[in-house]
Amino acid sequence: MTLTNEKNAALDEPSYGVVVPVRVYLDDLDGFGMLNHVEYARLFDHAVIDFWTDAGWVLDPTRSVQAIREVHLTFHQPITATGDVAVHLWVDEAGRTSVNYRFRILSTDHTTLHAEGSRRLVNLDPATLRPTPLTDEQWTYAAPLLADHVKRPTA
Repeated sequence: MTLTNEKNAALDEPSYGVVVPVRVYLDDLDGFGMLNHVEYARLFDHAVIDFWTDAGWVLDPTRSVQAIREVHLTFHQPITATGDVAVHLWVDEAGRTSVNYRFRILSTDHTTLHAEGSRRLVNLDPATLRPTPLTDEQWTYAAPLLADHVKRPTA
């Protein structure tokens, strides 16, 4: 784990995206009493799933499949206790068939930045598993996540 001494980077939060509370459980902590490194990506994943579920999205793998192409994480300050954290997530880039999420895992009061990263997701045709354009429905549900500079690509 790489720790940084950034001067309260959490205060420079973008004004777009959503913040989703996610719970850290005792079994998420490692033998040193810190959140195990693999759990940070899981916290982000839970926040994404909670957002899409609450927005009304129904997972239907016969209509579309999303595959993770890459994940990047930078660790700043370890999480050393159970309880809630705040996951701030947004879409920072979008193409015809893929989106790049950015995220920050913060203390609930947003004064501590625990980790930040990105995840590129590709929309796949369920029959061929080849990239396919994002649907109108996906763009509609994603609207609250879009950074100010993200626009839907044309043709």
